[in-house]
Amino acid sequence: MKEKDGYIDCPQQQVILYVEKEDGTYTPIQTGSYITKNYLDDYELKRKHLEESLKKQVLAGEVSPVYYFMVLEELTLSELAARAGIRKGKVKKHLEPGYFKSLQQETLQAYADVFNINVQELLQLSTAPPDDPTKLNPEA
Repeated sequence: MKEKDGYIDCPQQQVILYVEKEDGTYTPIQTGSYITKNYLDDYELKRKHLEESLKKQVLAGEVSPVYYFMVLEELTLSELAARAGIRKGKVKKHLEPGYFKSLQQETLQAYADVFNINVQELLQLSTAPPDDPTKLNPEA
């Protein structure tokens, strides 16, 4: 890559590239990330749509908050079970809203620890009214 082609305006993420100068030698330059500049907005938009879709499913009683956070954290059933210290079969049941409502405090705490949230945020997601966006966002 030539030096003039290497500069990308993206202050969010800077990288070091080795580029060819006019005289044929190579030199490092600090420039923005091509991927961040061109694909980050698309990723964030898809992530937002996924969150909204999952929130609707939780509020409609189709899935439990455990499923919501498992998908957002990009965990598999096996990974979640291992991190929470709960058998895989039980975790699978906890993904259903009916079983989630009957979970004990220590089980809820195990899931909250895995998702790096508190138990209240885990419970709040399933009871948040759809017209209150602050209650729907677990990071708010």
